[in-house]
Amino acid sequence: MDLIERYLSAVRMLLPAAQRDDIAAELRDVLMNRREEKAAALGRPLTRPEDEALLKDFGNPLAVAARYGRQQYLIGPELYPVFMLVLKIVLAVIAGSALITGVVNAVLAHGDAGPAIAAALGVAWTGAFAAVGSVTVVFAILERSDVRRRFLDNWNPRDLPRLPPRRRRRATWVDHVAGIVVNIIFILWWTRAIQLWQPNIPLKGGQSLDVHLAPLWQGLYWPVLGVSMGVIAVHALKLLAPAPKRAAYALDILLQIAVLVVAGLALRAGTWAVVSGHGFTAGQLADVTLGVNIGFQVTLAVIAVVAAFTIAYDIWRLVRPEPGGPARR
Repeated sequence: MDLIERYLSAVRMLLPAAQRDDIAAELRDVLMNRREEKAAALGRPLTRPEDEALLKDFGNPLAVAARYGRQQYLIGPELYPVFMLVLKIVLAVIAGSALITGVVNAVLAHGDAGPAIAAALGVAWTGAFAAVGSVTVVFAILERSDVRRRFLDNWNPRDLPRLPPRRRRRATWVDHVAGIVVNIIFILWWTRAIQLWQPNIPLKGGQSLDVHLAPLWQGLYWPVLGVSMGVIAVHALKLLAPAPKRAAYALDILLQIAVLVVAGLALRAGTWAVVSGHGFTAGQLADVTLGVNIGFQVTLAVIAVVAAFTIAYDIWRLVRPEPGGPARR
């Protein structure tokens, strides 16, 4: 009997405070019934080893208490697939940054793979920690906020994507959540709350390379921040108000116009990154600076083209007739 009481005491400590007395009494009744049934089957009282076997068969106190406690998740099963999708996207960006860092190091070190690999691993290691931590914190907040319930419960079957015929894939709530989280990570980096990569790239022989954003971006600090917050607002509107999306399309048009303006202003600058270093000739630094700025130029041009096409597409979605006509409910 003392083993059963000790067992129940161990379970009781792990139970919710408001229910522990009731649950412990219920478990005591179950255990005593099992003990009496086994003693009746044997025709004698149970020995201590048999009491131990009975309790082991019933389960570890930790496992038994867990059956009665409210399940706690850092990130619940509903959000976990989206969490993994966003994490893969962010880690892919970090991997790309690490690869670029490694290639630049290999070129400047004339093919010496050691320093290049070390620099790439350093960027990947630092960026991965910051990315995983930031994405996890954001999704943990979503898990415990009213946003999670709203986009999981307030959905409309009419918003499900049509299958035939093949057409442009319609955005789902997964896309909107991913867009929100990725832009939150960008804002944290843009405001220097987190660091996803090291601007200083150490090389062998005391050499180092520093890559920083050009002064142009200081003037565009608030416009870029506003655009990123606007992207979050558009995704949130489409996510939380799945009925008529005309307001979301109109807001998206204004947002893409802002993106087009910011990209146009940035493209006029001609210099988007400043590269400096120790232990390099002026010619070497000029070559690296040219390559980095060409990458910025191509990226900004692609952003501008995508924004222009998005504006045209959103206008078409606003003026086109609703499928099924006005009678559709």
